[in-house]
Amino acid sequence: MIARVAKQMALLAQHVAPAPPVSRVKRAARPAYHLAPKSGWINDPNGPLVFNGTYHLFYQHNPNSSEWQWGLVWGHAKSKDLVNWEHLPVGIAPSPGLDQDGCFSGCATVDVDGRPSLLYTGVVRKPAQEVEPAISPQYESQLIAVAADPNDPDLKEWVKLPGAFLPTPPADMKLTGWRDPFVLERPSATSPYWFVMIGAGQREKCGLAMVYRSKDLKSGWEYVGPLCESDDSHMWECPIMATLTNQTPHNASNSNGDGLAAKSRHLFCVSPDYCVNMPQYWLGEYSAGKFNLDKADGPHPLDLGDIMYAAQVLEDEQGRTVLWAWMQEKQQLRPAGTYNSACCLCVPRMLYLSPDGKHMLQEPLPELNCLREQQGAWHIGTAAGDSSSMSLLPGVPVDFGDSSSNGS
Repeated sequence: MIARVAKQMALLAQHVAPAPPVSRVKRAARPAYHLAPKSGWINDPNGPLVFNGTYHLFYQHNPNSSEWQWGLVWGHAKSKDLVNWEHLPVGIAPSPGLDQDGCFSGCATVDVDGRPSLLYTGVVRKPAQEVEPAISPQYESQLIAVAADPNDPDLKEWVKLPGAFLPTPPADMKLTGWRDPFVLERPSATSPYWFVMIGAGQREKCGLAMVYRSKDLKSGWEYVGPLCESDDSHMWECPIMATLTNQTPHNASNSNGDGLAAKSRHLFCVSPDYCVNMPQYWLGEYSAGKFNLDKADGPHPLDLGDIMYAAQVLEDEQGRTVLWAWMQEKQQLRPAGTYNSACCLCVPRMLYLSPDGKHMLQEPLPELNCLREQQGAWHIGTAAGDSSSMSLLPGVPVDFGDSSSNGS
């Protein structure tokens, strides 16, 4: 067996061009197709939005350094195909008042009048004497900015509304943090309410998502109660919710072909405590500001790696649930000050249920196939009619599960 593998490797080496010499010149590592700013720091994706046929994606950004610092802005990019992105001027930036030390994470929506709106957490640093262990070192407020001109295809300018749109939570809740608004529901034929959830935690008790509702996006909000909670963590950051189905455009033929009925479940996902932890998700049932965590399936890790955090989702124009997340960099591989940029977002993933509705499946958007070089696959095998010699053949061998050995 070993001799056969060695022979195959030697044969393959004859067909592979020698590798060019390794350059000793240090290069600034830059993502080729993952979304990242031209320079500076990037972390959480924020406010994915499709409006008038254009996709917009915002992100936590420090344009002045490749390190995280106070004063984060919302970077902004747009795309027509979710593959090729054009960077635009900063969407929102700190200003004197409730967000003077940073515009933290949030979401995007379109109000009932058709105006795009950004919901985000504004922060003000606490004085040193007020900072406590395991408690957020900033005062947090939930704020709204609206598009200055909804007819601008680039949505370049945003106007901040005065004051916070959510009331400050009760002091006796002893929260460890209170941030990252996410729209759960819009007004509909069956309900006049907006529902929003906020990531939070209660000191020495649990991580939770707090739910508010109002008939007006900009005012009149009231606290409904916890969406759900878990004592497995102390703080839930970046909570998101999406309805998944096994009847997506991608896999509808599989489920119908198997004779299975259409199924849907709610995905609830959080990033627990801190960015060294992997986002967790559950599949279960959501209704009117409540998610039944006790009967949900989970928690499951959102990814098998250890650099993903702060996921965001969008239902695109095809009805698909599309996910982005922050891809961190290992500090030991990128010492401080080495490059003028750091981190990126993952490529957009499509989320859907397995045909039986029991599991969540993930895969890169099919639009990303345009990035591949169309050279096909190759393998080492015996050519038809000549079993005595090995040769390099196109396609995937039958041993690997292909129906033929001469496809491309």
